[in-house]
Amino acid sequence: MEKLTIALAAKRVLETSNKPLSARQIYSKILENNLYKFGARDPLAALRIQIERHCEGTSWSVEAKNKLFSKNEDGEFSLLSNNSTKAKSTLTAKVNNLELVHQLASKLKQDTIQRIVDHLYSLEPEEFEFFCKRFLERYGFENMRVTQRGRDGGIDVHGQLEVGISMLHVAAQCKRYKKTNKVSRPDIDMFRGAITGEFQQGIFITTSSFTKDAQDSAFKRSCVPIVLIDGETLAEIMIERGIGVSTSHIPIYDFELDLV
Repeated sequence: MEKLTIALAAKRVLETSNKPLSARQIYSKILENNLYKFGARDPLAALRIQIERHCEGTSWSVEAKNKLFSKNEDGEFSLLSNNSTKAKSTLTAKVNNLELVHQLASKLKQDTIQRIVDHLYSLEPEEFEFFCKRFLERYGFENMRVTQRGRDGGIDVHGQLEVGISMLHVAAQCKRYKKTNKVSRPDIDMFRGAITGEFQQGIFITTSSFTKDAQDSAFKRSCVPIVLIDGETLAEIMIERGIGVSTSHIPIYDFELDLV
């Protein structure tokens, strides 16, 4: 549901009414239909001010540019028939601006993901193993160690993960593969064979991706489960957990007179 201003909530009420309404009647309809959540101490006065500001021929010094309402001799309000298009265009402009902000935020996220993946590809295989060790430690794994090269038996990093009252023994295989070199099902099966009997959880981390068969074989009944993390997933987790990624919070402002 779109977020309405006080004036647009009043407009929504009058659109469904076949007669002019008083400010109090409009206020009751707004609450009844949950069109706006007031935060002012005197919400009825805040509503009246906003309607008056958007009235044709208002004497308010801070009158709104877009006129939405007219006021009769009895102090009741109606919609200005020739201004519905202007109000709609104003709301559309506001929505478009917010959409632009979201698009820019999404683009910045994708750019950051690409920078992380490019960095991973620049690492030597041994450097990638130590990177994965640090990543897993920051995620929450404990006592992580990199296995001495040549004696790993397919296990590059191992340690523990606390799950509830249990401490799982986990092992990870870290492969800095080229994008075209996907991890296949035999890779997963060999890794599972290497950790079965000693570890309760396996993690396969790669800079490339996994074939469909590899994904299907990651979780098999009565077998040690293998968590699959490709380059983009690794970057996504780093962004989500703030691992090696800083965040700038940019405020988005929207004036709400009733909160003054």
